[in-house]
Amino acid sequence: MRVRRESSERGFGVATAAAIVVLSALVFAALIFWPAGRLDWPAGWLCLAAMVIGFSAVTAHVAAVTPSLIRRRAKIGAGTPWWDRLLVPIFQLAFVAVLVVGGLDAGRHPENALPVWSRGIGLLAMIAAMLLLGWAMGQNPHFEATVRIQSDRQHRVITSGPYRIVRHPGYSAGILLLLAMALVLGSAWAIVPALLGSAGLVVRTVLEEAFLSERLDGYRDYLCRTRFRLIPRVW
Repeated sequence: MRVRRESSERGFGVATAAAIVVLSALVFAALIFWPAGRLDWPAGWLCLAAMVIGFSAVTAHVAAVTPSLIRRRAKIGAGTPWWDRLLVPIFQLAFVAVLVVGGLDAGRHPENALPVWSRGIGLLAMIAAMLLLGWAMGQNPHFEATVRIQSDRQHRVITSGPYRIVRHPGYSAGILLLLAMALVLGSAWAIVPALLGSAGLVVRTVLEEAFLSERLDGYRDYLCRTRFRLIPRVW
């Protein structure tokens, strides 16, 4: 029923979506190869390909299920608390920093690169992160870029799909993605901003749960039914 209802909503057109993919690819490429100072960096191309293919697949899936979500995620919604206006840019900066630091480290100094096998682990983790992100976004029509009560969209608690396993699968995917990118680039130093960005998502998890518990009907019951926040049987 959700697919039928959302299909009538206005989302990005095909041309606009294609332009966003191309622009994103160019930005990612600049963030990876400019700091590296060279284009002949296989790890950089591997990371770029995984990012472009992964994000394109997630975008296509979400556009098919909830067309308006892509457009809504491009802006800060009304009612976003001050702390989320601060935490979202921190995560974005951490994402950029992983790519830049990876280029400055393993890109410019191949002798510092992590073992090749770590890139394979990182690639598998990137694929897993993209799959989890697409699954979570496809199940949750309220998956906007910032935390808020979407009263204009009959905001409700989502308990299907990965939300039956952990309460914040999108954040789980984000943490896994940051760490995976650092491994694919083969940079130990890039793990530092990945951990800082992950810490920001952990803080955001705690603040978001307090925010939703006070304002969203049924969320307190959801906390009791789904015990773990980010990692099953851990936290």
